[in-house]
Amino acid sequence: MTFVCSPPYIISSRCELWFTGNSPPEKTVTSWICTSSNHSLFLVSEMNTKLVLALVFALQVSMSLSQVPAPSQELVDKYESLKATFYRRLVNAYGKLQGTVGQTEQAQTTREFIESLRDKPELQAVAKVASGLGAEAAPVVDRARASLLGLYEQYLRPHVGNGLSEAIDQIKVYLDQYMPAE
Repeated sequence: MTFVCSPPYIISSRCELWFTGNSPPEKTVTSWICTSSNHSLFLVSEMNTKLVLALVFALQVSMSLSQVPAPSQELVDKYESLKATFYRRLVNAYGKLQGTVGQTEQAQTTREFIESLRDKPELQAVAKVASGLGAEAAPVVDRARASLLGLYEQYLRPHVGNGLSEAIDQIKVYLDQYMPAE
């Protein structure tokens, strides 16, 4: 008894499933016996062509989605000034904290321990790797930041820009009082 049974991507006239008796056909890949090797190569190349076309289409879609408008210079300048001010606030707060805690015995012990760690070659190797990764990641981070600022300016700023700006201004009053930048 001969049944012609094939997957949807194989032309059924070229492949046959052979079995004898009343036993049911196996549903494994190895049970498909193709009668023409040239035709099977054609099917593989046809599938590869479909796969390549699907991949090209997916890449075109992803590229069209990745074309994000560049942010305006005004927004970039505002972001950079807010970031610089925030870093100054952190450095100033760290300096004050170090000044108040620096006179205790525990702080002196901690400082000595950190100094001893700086001399270890393992830590120096980790520091070199981390600085190298940071240097290589910096352009990627800058592009991601520019993309996010562009997306914010294009889609969110018209709706939430004024409210966010007012909230930042209100937070600055409290930060100037409790964590000044200078």
